[in-house]
Amino acid sequence: MKVGFIGLGNMGNPMASNVRRAGHDLSVYDLRRQAASPLEDLGAAWADSPRAVAAASEVVLSSLPGPPEVEAVVLGDDGVFAGLAEGAAYIDMSTNSPAVIRKLAEVGNARGFQVLDAPVTGGVPRARDASLTVFVGATQDEFARFQPLLSAIGSNVFHMGEVGCGNVTKLVNNMMAFVNFMGAAEGLAIGAKAGVDPQLLVDAIKTGSGNSTINEFALPAFLRGETGLGFATALATKDVHLAVELAKECGVPAEVGPLVEQALTHFRDAGHGGDDIMAIVHDIVQRSGVDVSGKKSS
Repeated sequence: MKVGFIGLGNMGNPMASNVRRAGHDLSVYDLRRQAASPLEDLGAAWADSPRAVAAASEVVLSSLPGPPEVEAVVLGDDGVFAGLAEGAAYIDMSTNSPAVIRKLAEVGNARGFQVLDAPVTGGVPRARDASLTVFVGATQDEFARFQPLLSAIGSNVFHMGEVGCGNVTKLVNNMMAFVNFMGAAEGLAIGAKAGVDPQLLVDAIKTGSGNSTINEFALPAFLRGETGLGFATALATKDVHLAVELAKECGVPAEVGPLVEQALTHFRDAGHGGDDIMAIVHDIVQRSGVDVSGKKSS
């Protein structure tokens, strides 16, 4: 299949690499020309614009920071929809607003394009080994057509419903993850400040009802002295904001999500937007006066 990929960042680059390794012809574009170098080494072709990517492709995938970037890449004069042929498809893998992807689908369908959303979860390590989870919003026929392609990117590919449902699922997933992340970080600080060895705290909770992937992976990484999870604070803030906005649109009286959005926004606006989300654990621990250096490791 002739595939285009736009957005070659921390997630996009390994996802595009796996598409190429699966044997697909690949055309790529990013604002940073040098980001394409590893993919060109695998045999991908550089295109000078989203429109050029689309003109060379049966399906275009994108992995972009958020709704404004997606709309610009798709609807711009040199955008995806300006280059796609009738019957071709566009699949957005960004964490996007359901309303935005549904608007793009309406425009694209009217022009004879198939439009799907397929955001992913699992982080950079799972992007590299093609074990991501993919949440797909599409018709049943569209899902059947592109499931083999998406399976080159993720080992768990779920059809969540019509277009937009992929991003509904992703926003719920990320809000739950970051609510848990903030709770776990505060819990670590409380336990350590109250006299419990932080590594023993994490190990014990792994067998209890408070366990989570955050406790299993993020907190142990922090205690090992690792500084990053591959997810910027600004993107985490954006994701939780989109989830809170979705709750408002749906009339759901969310209370915890807005508190986490407020905390993340405050940390981002204090100059940490470009920092990895792990920095907020360091900040909470530091402000709590907790010393976690030289502690036991499992």
